[in-house]
Parts: sequence; C-alpha cells; structure tokens
Amino acid sequence: MKAIINTKLILEDGIIFDGALLYGGDKIAALGRACDVEIPEGAEVFDAHGLYTAPGLIDIHNHGTAEKLFSDDPLYCCEHFLKHGQTTVLPTFYQNMTFAQMAENAEKIRRASKTGAGRIMDGLYMEGPYMNGNGSGKDTIVKVDGTRAEDYIPMLDSFGDMVRVWAIDPSRPNIDEFMAYVHDRFPAAVFALGHSKALASDCRRVKKYGVRVQTHHSDSGKPKGRAQGTLDAGCDIFTLYDPDIYAELIVDETGIHMVPDLVKFVVKTKGVERIILITDSNTALGDFKNNEELGIWYGPDLNYDSDGKLSGSHMTLEHACRNLMTHTGYGLCHAIRFATANPARMLGIDDKVGVLEPGKLANLILIDDEVRVSRVILRGETVAVN
Repeated sequence: MKAIINTKLILEDGIIFDGALLYGGDKIAALGRACDVEIPEGAEVFDAHGLYTAPGLIDIHNHGTAEKLFSDDPLYCCEHFLKHGQTTVLPTFYQNMTFAQMAENAEKIRRASKTGAGRIMDGLYMEGPYMNGNGSGKDTIVKVDGTRAEDYIPMLDSFGDMVRVWAIDPSRPNIDEFMAYVHDRFPAAVFALGHSKALASDCRRVKKYGVRVQTHHSDSGKPKGRAQGTLDAGCDIFTLYDPDIYAELIVDETGIHMVPDLVKFVVKTKGVERIILITDSNTALGDFKNNEELGIWYGPDLNYDSDGKLSGSHMTLEHACRNLMTHTGYGLCHAIRFATANPARMLGIDDKVGVLEPGKLANLILIDDEVRVSRVILRGETVAVN
C-alpha cells in the first residue's frame, strides 16, 4: 500500500485541503481528510508538502507533438504527454489519411497501447473521413466521395473497435446510414459534430445516433446565413443550447483560438458540467509568418498550417487548464474538472478514471496552484518526476 499525505485533494466539486490518499496495486483504496484516513503500518508514504493531488488529465483530441504525430511514433508522443500529466489520451486522425493509411496507423497504435507509456492511449478520435473536407491543411485533405458502405464496412472491420469518437458532418449525404451502422455495431462509440456548415436541424436529426460532443467549439460549425450579413443556426448554436452536448474548447495562452470573452460566454452558457478542455496538439509544418492583414493572429502555443492558418496547438493539457483560469476567473477545481471528470463522463469511461474515488485507477498527478506538474502516477506507479 502507498500513501500520499500533506496534500490537497481536488474532487469533482470541491477540494479537501487537509487530505490523504491511499492506493494499492493500480487502484485508489481510500481518500479523505487526513484525520479520517488510516495509513496501514508499513505503507510507503510520500509527503506532498502541500501540493494538490488530482486525477490524471484526459486529452480526448490530440494529433501529436510539435515534432511527431501519434501515427508516426505513438510511444514518443505518449512519453511527451505523460510527463505533462496526461494519463489518458485519444490519438486523433485527421482527414488527410486514406482508408488504408488509417488502418495501418490504427494497428500501429493498437500495438503500442499495450505496454509502457503507450498505455495512456485509450482509443482513437476520428476527425475524418466524414467531415466536410474543409479545415486546416487544405492541400493535404483527402477528398472522400460519398459515404459508402463499401468504404466504411472494411474500415470498421479493421479498427472500428478502437474508435471512441467519430467526428462527422451532419449534412453529408448518407451520413445517417453510417452513423446508424456504427451505433448498432459499436454502441459505446460517440459522435462529434465535426467540421461542417450543417444547420442546427441537421444536428438535431442525427443526435439520436449518439452525438455527445462538438469538435473544438467556435472553429467547426458556422453555416452561412440566409441573407447578406447574417449567420444561420449551425453546429455551434446547437451545441450551446442542447443540454446534452459537450463543447470542446481550445484555450490558448493569448486567447487567439477563442478570445477570453467567448470562452467565458461558452462556459456560462453550457455550464461547468459540459465543458471539455482539449489541446488539439499537432505537428508544426514550417515557420509561421504573421498574417494579421488576413485576420490570422499569432499565438506562441498555437500551431499553423503551411498557409499560416490555425491548425490546432502546441499545448499540453495542464497549460490549457492554466489558460482557462487566466482568461475566465474559474478556479483550479473547475479547470481540472474540464480536463478529467467531464471528458471521462462524455466518453463513458468514468467508471475507471476522471475523479478521485476508491476503486478508480490510481492515475494521479501532483500539481501546484498554477497546474505545474510535479509528479505523475500511472496505474499506481510513479512514471514522471518533474
């Protein structure tokens, strides 16, 4: 048995300031006020010296590091993000892969997820192939004609069991047939409202297949209006008013991807139960040159495609938590919830991760009040000391 003492425990809806936590094997055994947690004789005791203990961070939307994609070198990426407290990650495939490349890369990730740092990978986030073909890196996007069973059935046979999230365009022809097939065959998988100019009515139509989240809110779902100078109600608006849909947020250091007022608006509108922080971390394609005259502004922790347009970030998730606190005034407990309990519940994996509770996996991080990660514990074993 191992114990963490002199620590502040970050719970889903509060903080225990005089806390202690016990874990044995790969599970949390007990936690609470120090005076109420009995530490067994012979336990290995770690004094946190006032640091916070929080659940390991969960990044559901992550393409890779600035140097390598998960599809290039999954273990390299895992080791990088694990050091930053991310104990659950969904490697994300973009719409720049052919069906054959997706299958090949999924198998690479399947093998790597079985050992070492690779164990933080818990399925895939498919940002393609069935979005609308827009988005960053337009020159690299693989155009997929139609939504055909002869394409997606072999794909699902190959790696459908690995996919936790499918990002789709609700207005794509025949998308309902694909979603219904996935929903019947892999009912645990969820759908995201991906890059799309669909109307809210399209989103409402497909919600029944398991739509649970929107891909990086404010950067994927704005339709044209019916009259000059107007916007129709699309995926962004549907996400804001539908109480069941979670909103992914990319919250960068200088508020480029989402300006601080917009972050505050979305959090207030959705409520703290439906916000998920993501990194959308991606590889750098080259040196970015400012394009302010085109309305493209530089952010030191953001990523840009070869045209200088926004293409995710170079963040790790603890930085997103800190940025959220900086821009909104929400506290540490909320920021951690947006990166732990909320994504776990959205994915349906909250029975094993996401909150500090007895019986959950001992995926733990020790942090200070600025979310600087001091120690990372994966399934009961210390794997990083920073």
